[in-house]
Amino acid sequence: MKAILVDKNSADGLNYDIQKRIFEENGIEFILYDCQTEDEIIEKCSDADALLVIYKKITPRIMDNLKNCKVILRYGIGYDVIDVDAATERGIKVCNSPTHCLDEVATHTIAMILAIERKLIMYHENVKNGEWLANAGYKPHRLSSQTLGLIGFGNIARRTAEFAKGFGFNIIAYDPYLKDDIFDSMNVKKVDLDELYKTADVISIHTPLLDSTYHLINKDSISKMKDGVMIVNTSRGPIICEKDILEAVKSRKVKAAALDVIESEPITIKNHPLYDIGNIIISPHAAYNSVEAEEQMMEILATTAIKVLNGENPKNIVNSKALGL
Repeated sequence: MKAILVDKNSADGLNYDIQKRIFEENGIEFILYDCQTEDEIIEKCSDADALLVIYKKITPRIMDNLKNCKVILRYGIGYDVIDVDAATERGIKVCNSPTHCLDEVATHTIAMILAIERKLIMYHENVKNGEWLANAGYKPHRLSSQTLGLIGFGNIARRTAEFAKGFGFNIIAYDPYLKDDIFDSMNVKKVDLDELYKTADVISIHTPLLDSTYHLINKDSISKMKDGVMIVNTSRGPIICEKDILEAVKSRKVKAAALDVIESEPITIKNHPLYDIGNIIISPHAAYNSVEAEEQMMEILATTAIKVLNGENPKNIVNSKALGL
């Protein structure tokens, strides 16, 4: 049997030694490709029993040419690069790594909130330019005087809430898929989106990218927010309409934004519009990253693939219900 990674160089610096060892110990050949096109994926990966992917889109056409594929696995928590409905129609299981970087993304979220509230990047640049000014830019506020609104209340958002409580935030959250007792158990108020927009001083996005969440943050939703709101996104870039967040920061409706993901990533030019207006900080889709998280993800995906190929149904099959498992 073969486990084939479609795009080994889509993310920089990954070490696949753990996966190689696990697959070899279980008699499975592990092949790493760096496919650039749909046709190349079809040409090189058609005999995969397990297909692994980082960022390349796995389309219905690709699936139609996978002769033996039983499972498609995504490196990460999100799996929007895979057409899950198409996989389900073809009886292919789709799996992710749902827990490997909870602490990392939650920590990155809190770090971004602190960086924009305390103006760390602005201060650093000002000092480098000879400006020793404590009151440059907008006035910061005490964190314990503010309300943090979480859009989505899954594992990462809940870990973020745990960390945020240490700073004294009042925390509210929106998630239509969760029962009230999950919110109650964490002393977090469950609200609808309009109340969150109206109430939150800081909004942090933790929802997956779905048809219903594409451009969820746009001109209309921003208009419902407090003047001077701050927005953090460590989820998926297209949840925020890039053009609209640019205009909102420019007009100061949004005081500051911190983006680990953007709609047009990766940024490879020096004069990107996001740099021009100030009060936006960006990291390169790196919130997940740590030595421990990478090692855990590699192990989870390899062991998950082996379980599926051995006829088991692990808990991280994202289309298990649709497949009737």
